[in-house]
Amino acid sequence: MDKFTVICWSTDSYKHLAEGLKSDCEVLGYPFHLYEIEQEYPNLVKAWCNHPRIIKKGVVDFGNVLFLDVECRIIRPIPESWKAPLVSVRKPSQPFWIKYNTGTVMADTSCLDWLDAWIKTIDAWEMENLSTDAYIYWPGDVADELAFHAAVAAMDVQLNKVDLEYLDRSSDAEIARGLWRGKNTILQHPTIHHWRKETDLHECKKLFVQNYAGNPDEAAKIFATKNGVLKQNGWIFDTAQGQYAPQEFEQYMRAWLNEEVEITSAQR
Repeated sequence: MDKFTVICWSTDSYKHLAEGLKSDCEVLGYPFHLYEIEQEYPNLVKAWCNHPRIIKKGVVDFGNVLFLDVECRIIRPIPESWKAPLVSVRKPSQPFWIKYNTGTVMADTSCLDWLDAWIKTIDAWEMENLSTDAYIYWPGDVADELAFHAAVAAMDVQLNKVDLEYLDRSSDAEIARGLWRGKNTILQHPTIHHWRKETDLHECKKLFVQNYAGNPDEAAKIFATKNGVLKQNGWIFDTAQGQYAPQEFEQYMRAWLNEEVEITSAQR
């Protein structure tokens, strides 16, 4: 396949997340570049609106690029079938405004026109200034992906699409939303880094379900045993206190929630 450079971006507060992706690229022999941004962003939607500018800069600097969110991990070699213009598609499928996930985009110099259109659409709609209550069903579901879809649809861009699976761990998808892996997983797109700031117990459990490498149903059985502290699949479970956390965020233990939570591919 054509040579490509893996690119991502971060502010100083998230720069540490790039270490995993950088290490993956070193193992697999992919050139890697992190764009460090001095500006801090007050919310995710405003940050996401920076994606097309970074991708365009990467194309200008390196030519063919695979843009990934800084927290992503590459666990298998990128296949020959991945070619620009490429984007990940949420599974289960979502309506047009949140159909795509721009945390995975492949672009080259042939993509500059639609990248410019994507940027201009974001600017024209002033998406960076959207209030946090500007959404349709879920917070953050009106974001840069809507502008992306508008730009590529208007310009009749023939996209290569890669499935990003949120729920079905038996699917054939090549990208997993979380730290689990299926039979064809090439990329993991985790959400575990949100744990430290998340205090809503329902949202915490969603993060657990997405980022527990084993069967998430194991947790209820672990808490039922009352066997003290157990570390398993990168998580710590304090069965006496009824608390749990990712091992990397052990100081941010949260109370276990027995009730089921709804995971949707329209959310983060």
